[in-house]
Amino acid sequence: MAEGDEEMPRDAKIVKSLLKSMGVEDYEPRVIHQFLELWYRYVVDVLTDAQVYSEHAGKAAIDTDDVKLAVQSKVNFSFSQPPPREVLDQ
Repeated sequence: MAEGDEEMPRDAKIVKSLLKSMGVEDYEPRVIHQFLELWYRYVVDVLTDAQVYSEHAGKAAIDTDDVKLAVQSKVNFSFSQPPPREVLDQ
């Protein structure tokens, strides 16, 4: 374990491990905090959407289908495909 890791929260250790697995060795310490903030915000957004879907379906609690639908809607909204080349060539 690297120096100072024993005092690091579990989620921060996971982010640090992910960065290392991707070959990222040199970064400012605040990068971990920025990833954690993004991660937490994404999870809250997904679970909030899942709660809306669950309530709309008349369910008492969120289930995996609600979470899957929320994640899929985030992916569809966040990552759009560029128009076909034929459209761009006009």
